[in-house]
Amino acid sequence: MTDLLQPLLDDYLHDQGRLRVWSLIVTILGDTVENRQKTISTTRLGLVLDRLGVGQAAQKTALSRLVKDGWAERSKEGRNTFYGFTEKGREAFVPASRLVYAPPRDEEPVHWLMAVSDAPRGLPVAPGVGLWPVDFAPVEKGASVAGWIESMPAGLQAISPDHQSETDQLTALLRYLNVTFSPDSDLDALAARMVLIHRWRRYVLRYPEVPQKLAPEGWAGLKLRENIGRAYWSLTGAAEEWLQAPGDGFRALAMPDRGYWERFGSQK
Repeated sequence: MTDLLQPLLDDYLHDQGRLRVWSLIVTILGDTVENRQKTISTTRLGLVLDRLGVGQAAQKTALSRLVKDGWAERSKEGRNTFYGFTEKGREAFVPASRLVYAPPRDEEPVHWLMAVSDAPRGLPVAPGVGLWPVDFAPVEKGASVAGWIESMPAGLQAISPDHQSETDQLTALLRYLNVTFSPDSDLDALAARMVLIHRWRRYVLRYPEVPQKLAPEGWAGLKLRENIGRAYWSLTGAAEEWLQAPGDGFRALAMPDRGYWERFGSQK
């Protein structure tokens, strides 16, 4: 039987050199447990990471790093070990999650922040300067805010080659999910959702949404958030079946709270 998950792992998770497993675990914690019981057992987390092609040694190293750096904490309950965000980790995750899971905009952004750094993210306006919509402006390490503007500079080229390349990759990922992929199990559905949201999380923390007036005609990025949300919810029914079912050595996770069901504007 063909493993339809493997191309997702090869082409969209392990495709850019050595995977930052600690970052993938942050995605998993934020996506699966932060809106419910706050922690996940090592056994359940290990099954997800195994299915995502992450070896045991890499899992242990990444979890140790997250604990050492104060992003995650470890707790024990009998023989079971659990992981979840610390307050430091949660303070970083919550603002990012608002950006990751926000619904598509009803109106174009008007107010923009100018961020200055050695290698700025956002819409490139000048060497060392990038623009972000005021309401979706992640704080970059080492960046400073230079002010805000209401109108775009004339002649701005909003889409860099890297931005275009990543947009093309996400578009291809969505095409594979919509046309080819069919999960062989509930765990496969969850794993596919993790690939999707991890790639999307990296994208939205680096590239702001481009106003329609600055985008090329027919640019796929204009509908990207809407299409990501649709794919996310198409995988969530089966993913939740796995998350809310007990297994060998781990209990069922609690039902998620209201905020979970409002992700992407609840496009179910």
